[in-house]
This record gives sequence, structure tokens and C-alpha cells, in this order.
Amino acid sequence: MINKLITLLFRHRKPKIEKHSEEAIMNFALDLAQEWGDDWLKPIQGRLSKAYPNFTRDELDKYNAIAQDAMQFGHDLVYSMVEQQGQYIDEAQWKIEYLSRYPWVDDKNLKHLFSTGNYYAWKDGVGQE
Repeated sequence: MINKLITLLFRHRKPKIEKHSEEAIMNFALDLAQEWGDDWLKPIQGRLSKAYPNFTRDELDKYNAIAQDAMQFGHDLVYSMVEQQGQYIDEAQWKIEYLSRYPWVDDKNLKHLFSTGNYYAWKDGVGQE
């Protein structure tokens, strides 16, 4: 029921941007990749094409790959830091390391990546004494 409500809420989302810069498109793609519910961890091409109907299959695939890689790296970096430093890692240090690889990621996506990465580590019992 909750998954269905989440899906309905986000079904026809458009990017909240005035300009369709490369950075804005990548952030929108990353936001789609991080959606909970039925689309969790699924490819984003279909959803992205609703916002950008003129994109080619290659462009959709490119943004999906970028978003999935950025998401995976963010989660993995949190997990790795928790393994090394314990449960309470420094978010500022995580951001510095993450942004050195993905400098285009906005604050909203950074917060989501960090909290989700922490959830995975907590769920797996990593860093807990």
C-alpha cells in the first residue's frame, strides 16, 4: 500500500530546474535512482524519458550508468568509512571524499546518499560495538 502511494506521488515528476544543464540532469537522474518503493534500485531510463522525451536510448543509458555509479559509490563509501571508523562517521569528511569523485552532486542527493549508506551499514551491523 505504501509503495503504491509512493509510486503515485512520483509517477509524473519533472525535474525542478529552470535550466537543463548537464549537472542538473545528472542530479535529477541520481534522484530517480534513489527513489524508494517499486522503483528502488531499478534502472531509470523509462522514468527519465518521461522528463526528457527527446533523449536517445544512448543518452538515457548514459545517465542511468552515471546515476547508478554515483549512488553505489556513495553507499559504498559510507559503508567503508563505518567499517574503519565505527558507527558514527564524520559526514563532512564523507562529503569531501565523495565530492572529489562526483563534484556535481547537489545537497539533496548528498543527504539522501549519506543517510541511505548509513542505513545499510546499520542494517548489516557494521561498526557497532
